[in-house]
Amino acid sequence: MGGVNDTEKLTPIEQMYFKRILNHIKNVLKIDVTQYKDSYVMRRIKVRMKATKCSSFKEYYEYLKSHEDENEKLAETLTVNVTEFWRDITVYREIQKIIEGWVKDRKVRKIRIWSAGCSSGEEPYGIAIILSEAMEKYKRKLLNAVITATDIDKEILAKARKGVYQAKQLKNLPPEIIEKYFIKLNEEEYMVKNTLKKFVKFQFHDLIKDPPLKNMDMVLCRNVIIYFDKKIQEEIFLKFYEALNPGGFLILGKTEILHGEAKKLFKTYNARERIYQKPIE
Repeated sequence: MGGVNDTEKLTPIEQMYFKRILNHIKNVLKIDVTQYKDSYVMRRIKVRMKATKCSSFKEYYEYLKSHEDENEKLAETLTVNVTEFWRDITVYREIQKIIEGWVKDRKVRKIRIWSAGCSSGEEPYGIAIILSEAMEKYKRKLLNAVITATDIDKEILAKARKGVYQAKQLKNLPPEIIEKYFIKLNEEEYMVKNTLKKFVKFQFHDLIKDPPLKNMDMVLCRNVIIYFDKKIQEEIFLKFYEALNPGGFLILGKTEILHGEAKKLFKTYNARERIYQKPIE
C-alpha cells in the first residue's frame, strides 16, 4: 500500500498520534479512511496542521479534540473537490463528440450518465451544458437525458444541489454559456439555472460499499480513484464495468489508469484522455 514509508519515517510517538487522528476521523467525522493511501491522508492532515500552526501530530490531535470547528475543516480537506468547470478542456471536447454522436442519432431515445464522486457539482453541471447544447443543436427537445451525480459527502451534495459557484470557477466557460446557464448573484457568485439543474439528479453513494448504478451509457470518475489503494481501485473498476451498457464509456482522470481484470474487459477508446469503452457483445 502506498505511503507505508511515510508512516515508517515517523517516531513511535508520532505514529501513535497519527493513528489516533485516523481513529478520530473514522469515529467522530464518520469518514472511513482505511481505503485511502496513508500518504494521501497524511498530506491532507498536514494541510490542516499548517493552517492551525501545529508542529506535530500530537499537537494537532490535541487541537482537534479541543476545537470543535476544526472537525469540519479537516473533513472538508479530506474530501476531494473539483474546483472549476470544464477543467482539462481536451477531455471535455472528446465527451462532447461522444454526446453529440448520441444526440444526433434519432434511434437513441435516452441517455444515462453517472458522475461518480461528483463533489460540489462542477462536473455533472458541466456535462449537462454539453447535453443541453447538443439537444438544442440537433432539435432533440424530448430526448430523455439524465445525469446521476453521486458522492459520499452529504454536505457537499447539498452544496451541489444549490449550484452556487465563484466567478473564477467559471473561467473555462465561454461568456455566452455563462449568460445562458447561470444567474449572476453578485460580482463574485453565479447560480446554475433550473434549465440546467433539471438534467442532474444528486444522490448519496459509497463507491466502495454500495452496488453500482445500472444501465449507464457513460461513467465519469475523474481524480477520485487515485486516493484508493490498488485492490479497492480494481473492485471499483469492475463495478463501473457492471454499471455500463455495452458500448458505454468510462472516463478517468489524467493520472489514472485501468489495471487488474478491468484492463482486459475494457477496450481503450482514447488513451491520452483516459477514455475506455465496454465492448458491444
